[in-house]
Amino acid sequence: MEEWLKITLCVSLFASFRDFRPVDSFYTSYLTSPAVNFTAEQVTEDIYPINSYATTSIVIIMFLVTDYVLYKPIVMLDAFSSIVMFLLVLEPITLFKAKLSMACLGLTSACELAYMSYAYAKIRDRRLYQKMTGIVRGSNLLGKCLSSTFAQIAVSFIHIEYGLLVYISLAGSCVAFFVTFFFPPVNSSIYFHPESPKTTKSKVNYNTFHNKNHKGLEPCFVEKSPRPVRVVLDQLYLELRDAYTNPYLLKYGVWFAFATGVYFQVLTYNDVLYLNLNERNPVDNKLYNGGVDALAFITGALSSYCIGFLKADWKSASNFYFFIGSLLSCITLCICYVTTSLNLVYIMYIIFCFVFQSMNVVARSETAKHLKHDSFAFIFGVVFFISLVVSSVITYLFVQGTIISIPVNAQFLLYGLINGGLAFWFFFQMCSEKCIVK
Repeated sequence: MEEWLKITLCVSLFASFRDFRPVDSFYTSYLTSPAVNFTAEQVTEDIYPINSYATTSIVIIMFLVTDYVLYKPIVMLDAFSSIVMFLLVLEPITLFKAKLSMACLGLTSACELAYMSYAYAKIRDRRLYQKMTGIVRGSNLLGKCLSSTFAQIAVSFIHIEYGLLVYISLAGSCVAFFVTFFFPPVNSSIYFHPESPKTTKSKVNYNTFHNKNHKGLEPCFVEKSPRPVRVVLDQLYLELRDAYTNPYLLKYGVWFAFATGVYFQVLTYNDVLYLNLNERNPVDNKLYNGGVDALAFITGALSSYCIGFLKADWKSASNFYFFIGSLLSCITLCICYVTTSLNLVYIMYIIFCFVFQSMNVVARSETAKHLKHDSFAFIFGVVFFISLVVSSVITYLFVQGTIISIPVNAQFLLYGLINGGLAFWFFFQMCSEKCIVK
């Protein structure tokens, strides 16, 4: 078996078990069940926000630490923090333990970029990146789909208690942690431990070292001591400046920051909305969270796959495509606000995930295609951080009620309006382009 395929399969196995967490689909139901007995207000305002704040506060630092310690230790930390999180929410649970578990979840989320960065660091041939990314992403979605399907079957047909789902999720995280021991170590990284040709001095030319890493035309060695932090920060600044002084890349960065921030909020609080509608009408609004999550992940994977093979001139078509996609996202989320039918909310959620994942593929691929340097992980680490800031600000101001406390269905109206603002922005850009052409 080829070396790149071994690495890909190893990372894929980790990605599958990392997200095999059946309790996620019914986590709010578990926390508000008689066995735990938190109120919906405690879950929404006191517990869930900790995840957003924790992730936001450490994601940029974690990116730099990942590069410094050569990836693998952070991948192991990803799985280990998930294990600690599930241990903390085993019965009996206190409010402090529930909050601490959300801090561990935030650490896990902040480490999420590590396993993909590890794969990019180990597989040096850029021609294989698309295949590798597709396999790993598919494995990740497969793990989520199987997890959600299992949860729905277990709750609806086997009638197991939610607490047992926590133990099964813990087992998935333990397997993921075990898999990390088989990850081959990484000997070099992009920023702190770059490879340099033997014929050159230890100082790396910023404009050429990326190409030398990937072409592999000359024998290389890895610098024994890490590069100074100042040199690394100068390089990061140059990469960031090159990326976002380009209007085409800036457009995708703005979309990714706001749309992904909203996506995080929807994934976090959709379970709360489901439970709210179920409590209003338990007969007509039965909970099928696991099955709906499975459909959402499968349709998201399908849209990603289709867009990946779609041949289009995104330079000219992207504004129209993102206008339509943002408008659809706005409509689906606003419908979640006005309706009292849980089944309709489920349908809108699936459509929203389908549309978001398709736009996400375009934004990522076009950004990677037009970057001057091999800085994909860093650039998306930055916009990932901004999207978390957006999510945290929404949580602080409107979910926890610092300015005004709004009910969960009204929060979905806010998320829809943000997507509506993005749709208006892309429509304005589309009209501006046509005026310039004329």
